[in-house]
Amino acid sequence: MSKMRSCLLLIAALLAFNVSSKTKKPINVVMIAIDDMNNWAGAWEGKAITPNIDQLAQEGTQFRNAHCVVPACNPSRVALLTGQRPETTGQYVNPGNFRDKEGGKDRITLPQFLMAKGYETIEAGKIFHKQAGMAKEPHEQSDPISWTLQYRTPTGTPGHDLYLDENKHAKWLKGTSEHDGMEYGSYLRKFAVWGAIPQSKEECGDWMSADFCANYLQKEHDKPFLLSCGIFRPHSPQLAPKAYFDMYPLDEIEVPEVAVNDLSDVPNIAKTNFSSGLARKVKSDSLEWKKAVQAYKACMTFADDCVGHVLNSLANSKYAENTIVVFWTDHGWQLGHKDRWEKFSLWNQATNAPMVIQLPQQKDGGKVMEHVSFLDIYPTVVELLGYDQPEFLEGHSLTPLIKNPQKEWPHPAVTTYQEGNVSVKMDNWNYITYKNGAEELYNLDTDPNEFKNLASDSQYKTIIEELKQYLPEVKQTQKKFQPKG
Repeated sequence: MSKMRSCLLLIAALLAFNVSSKTKKPINVVMIAIDDMNNWAGAWEGKAITPNIDQLAQEGTQFRNAHCVVPACNPSRVALLTGQRPETTGQYVNPGNFRDKEGGKDRITLPQFLMAKGYETIEAGKIFHKQAGMAKEPHEQSDPISWTLQYRTPTGTPGHDLYLDENKHAKWLKGTSEHDGMEYGSYLRKFAVWGAIPQSKEECGDWMSADFCANYLQKEHDKPFLLSCGIFRPHSPQLAPKAYFDMYPLDEIEVPEVAVNDLSDVPNIAKTNFSSGLARKVKSDSLEWKKAVQAYKACMTFADDCVGHVLNSLANSKYAENTIVVFWTDHGWQLGHKDRWEKFSLWNQATNAPMVIQLPQQKDGGKVMEHVSFLDIYPTVVELLGYDQPEFLEGHSLTPLIKNPQKEWPHPAVTTYQEGNVSVKMDNWNYITYKNGAEELYNLDTDPNEFKNLASDSQYKTIIEELKQYLPEVKQTQKKFQPKG
């Protein structure tokens, strides 16, 4: 399809959206959040089988270089759903509830904002750090005050115990707890698990969440709604029904490209973390590494199936022509890159994750290649729904890029991992600085795997100084974020 035709179709979609807004026809929002899904989806030129996500990316506006605010589940979701950076909320890491921190009880989440506008806000699965759960009272870290209804489902998939030994550790580890003198830690010994399960998809909590959302869309609703569907896979443990593993023959699996001595030019502060021993252990066993990659992709395809169940229901509902779809995954994921497993780093593989925004009736939104932040989702939804921007939001509405995906974007994607460690991604650069002053710089165009740290090369001094101006400052509660410089 020509660029001109794509542009005309997008303008038509925007006009139709604006008309429906002016006639007061309520605009709904379906938000789909995936846990730990990296950029291996097909539409991101990955090799995972994700036809439903790919179709959404084709029809909506695909953000190829969207980045989390924090490469960890809890603070990533807090930033996205409050519209504020960890330097404001104080939520830098997974432990803790942002509501218990200074100013936390007064923060207005995106669902709360819409609830105040008359929206019904529905949660199924994991949207904040925890899903509601199956206990009598919803988990406090599902943020119950953000929802008018929380649907209760089991988490992810069953079958974890099938892959654990008598000590509740991964069987494949064979009782070991360290590699190259580096301990795995209790979390990884229990959750670094991958394999097929005998249950059907219908017996999995993720499918139950998707099925609830699909059924919700077929019912009559008196109010506009924010329907939020959280899918837990491919979060650890990487378990999915056997049918999804059959789609990835083990002898055809390719492991990620890694470089020998890749860490030689990485600052000491970043050479290892709690997962490095586990990453080296997996990479030392080529068959186990392939099994882990196979499982991760199988879980991606299972999650994609859940996404398709919701989207198909929306397409066949009365809400198809007045509903915005917002799709995101909370951060990237590493499978051996720079001796890392899971997330928890400032490299591109840990921060880049799929994001798509589809307007009502939009069929070819185009690809945005500029680096954008998940912090931008909240203000984008607010603008698309026609409301004034709250002063406390720290991101930028992506509406200009939705209107014109080729438009230059003056804002970097800024990611923080623990206080004082920050990545600034802008143009073709990833600049990283750590709390002790150590630095990294990568040219993502010529070195997408970030094998060569350019920070010590004097010819890049000016670039580093330019990117430094965007480093965030730790602020007092509720002050609006301003970059340095």
